[in-house]
Amino acid sequence: MISRFVSFVARKASPSSSPSSSLTPSAQHPAPLARMERFEGRALMHAAVTSVFADNRGEVQITFNEALDPKTVNTRSVFVHLPGADQAFGTADDQKITGRVKLTAGNRRIWYRPAEKVPFAAGSSYSIKVSGKLVEAADGDRIDGEFNGAGATSGNGTPGGDYLVLSKRNKTTQIARFSTLAGNMDVRLFTNQTPKNVANFLDYVNAGDYDNIFIQRNVPGFIWQTGGYNITPANAIGGVTARTPVENEPHITHNTRGTIALARPDLPNVPPSGDRGSNQFFFNVSDNSSGKPNDLDNQNGGFTAFGEVTSASGLAVMDALAAYPTVDASGGDPNSPFSDLAVQNSSVTVQQADQNPQGSLVTIRRIAVRNTIVAWV
Repeated sequence: MISRFVSFVARKASPSSSPSSSLTPSAQHPAPLARMERFEGRALMHAAVTSVFADNRGEVQITFNEALDPKTVNTRSVFVHLPGADQAFGTADDQKITGRVKLTAGNRRIWYRPAEKVPFAAGSSYSIKVSGKLVEAADGDRIDGEFNGAGATSGNGTPGGDYLVLSKRNKTTQIARFSTLAGNMDVRLFTNQTPKNVANFLDYVNAGDYDNIFIQRNVPGFIWQTGGYNITPANAIGGVTARTPVENEPHITHNTRGTIALARPDLPNVPPSGDRGSNQFFFNVSDNSSGKPNDLDNQNGGFTAFGEVTSASGLAVMDALAAYPTVDASGGDPNSPFSDLAVQNSSVTVQQADQNPQGSLVTIRRIAVRNTIVAWV
């Protein structure tokens, strides 16, 4: 229970506010019409892959341009494998990763979720296969699956081709995908500027420690904070175990709107150089950089911004999360981390949050690093 839980969790302080027209074609122009008919047949008659997302812990989402037949999409037609001892894909010793397969987005998206939250060492390369012999579109046609490169629609114009790709670690850019109650949000990590803080964050991400965390503190117009607590499989509140605190890397980057930064405990009688954070982090909903009213670039030695939201759609998700209401679940404890606890709607009470945190709190289902998709050759 929240009110009882706060009495024995480690105290975690956080930044405060002080942290053209239509023409009828004539018979004189048959050639353009013929070309158009061939193009439409290629694009619309066969189900093809339009995009794929895969992360470094094996979750995969494959989107098609039309609905698929649910009876043909299952663990017998969609596969994820690691290479075996020979380190080659497509050989007899490949290791199948068990998981669940379902269709979403109006049956246009295959969603593969591994059974384990860390089914292999995070960052390992793995293969993805959707069988062109088994998977069918809702109209009964087989998919057209030949991979044509990242960002290109699959297929060669003939139905029946397998969709075969490899998911590999991106060696140049690390982007973390936040799958939240309000939608997906991608965050580019400042690997070169703040390497220690990025490495610290990824230690938790790659271990699955940030799966099913919730927003424990939401201050409108300022920040929202998470990373310290989660919801267990039994639908109870648990704590994310803190690892060794990481050295602060302030002033290199700035706490501008849309950045993610490490929270620190603000320990009494400890200089900023020794005031180090670990598992908790926050998003700057507004510009909290140097010279702004809430100057987190310099407050208490400065907070380390170690990444930023990559797109307008991501910022919209960040703002949607910040717009959730809050309740005071501190139980009167001035050091409680739950005095501004985000909840799903304004009618949620502290008791309801205690009894059904999954149905009451504002959750982040998963954080993992986006992989690069390449041809399986």
